[in-house]
Amino acid sequence: LIRVLRAHAGMAAKEKTSPREHATPTKGVMLVAFRRTLRDFVQIIDTAIDFGGNVFHIGMKILGPCLICLALGLISFVTYTFFVHALPLMNGHGLLGQCALTLTGLFLVSNALYNYGRTICTPPGEPPEFTEELELSMEADTPKPRKCGQCGRSKPQRTHHCSVCRKCVLKMDHHCPWVNNCIGFMNYRYFCLFMMFLGLSCLFIVVTFGYSFGPAILLRFSGMRHIPRASRQCLMTSFMVCVSIVCALCMLGGFHMYLVLTNQTTIEFQTNLMKRRTARKNGEFYRNPYDLGRSRNFQAVFGPNPFCKLRWALSWWAEGPSGDGADFPSLRVRGI
Repeated sequence: LIRVLRAHAGMAAKEKTSPREHATPTKGVMLVAFRRTLRDFVQIIDTAIDFGGNVFHIGMKILGPCLICLALGLISFVTYTFFVHALPLMNGHGLLGQCALTLTGLFLVSNALYNYGRTICTPPGEPPEFTEELELSMEADTPKPRKCGQCGRSKPQRTHHCSVCRKCVLKMDHHCPWVNNCIGFMNYRYFCLFMMFLGLSCLFIVVTFGYSFGPAILLRFSGMRHIPRASRQCLMTSFMVCVSIVCALCMLGGFHMYLVLTNQTTIEFQTNLMKRRTARKNGEFYRNPYDLGRSRNFQAVFGPNPFCKLRWALSWWAEGPSGDGADFPSLRVRGI
């Protein structure tokens, strides 16, 4: 009987002390469950980010060809309007004037299309594969080559990885959906010349149409009822398209002209702003290390062609920029 009573007393004591004894294990189980839930949540976020990146990549690949077709369609429409509808109505300029307008228009649009095609088809430049031999072959006074953590290639100075093309680009400026390609070391001058000739072509249309049909365009052709309705609509639409493109290219082209003359890319422009702001707070002066002067900066993009001779504007005739896109002269290398 005593043994039975002692056994019952022991069981009661265990039941009383069990909540305290199991308090610590319960907290441990909750902590493990919380960590597992947090890990699953992070995995879900990573999966969502990867899915969003893939959707963005596919969307940009689909958007690029669509924008190229749109650009070629607008250029073709304006060209068709000029030669089919506008030029026959310019009888007041005479035959010599019409021939001069025809040659000028053909020269501008042909150069614009040529540079547009070269921008699309020319690879922007891709660095070589990263190898240990490449790292050992570098001189002691030159910075060691970096390795891209996404594509595994070497990452020289001014090289960045494009998330759309999924590759590293030498002297990357930006990814342009209008050409479905990255703008880098090999095709940057074609991109700049395309904007220049496209702006000149649109300005040529605006000036020509404004001089010949200015009052009629402002009054929506109320004073020129003899012009067919289809011609009036094409002239009005082409004029508005060219005005819009000229306004847009004045801002974009002016920005890239500044980048060319200061030897910067769009990415470097943003980083240099931050570095310049930080240096100003510290009472220091920051200068872009690749800024070698206006003349040398210009030739770094358009090749060793003097600006005054205008040969640089004819990319099919002028010599391209020198170098391999991996090494660039800078103030640091020159010890300035």
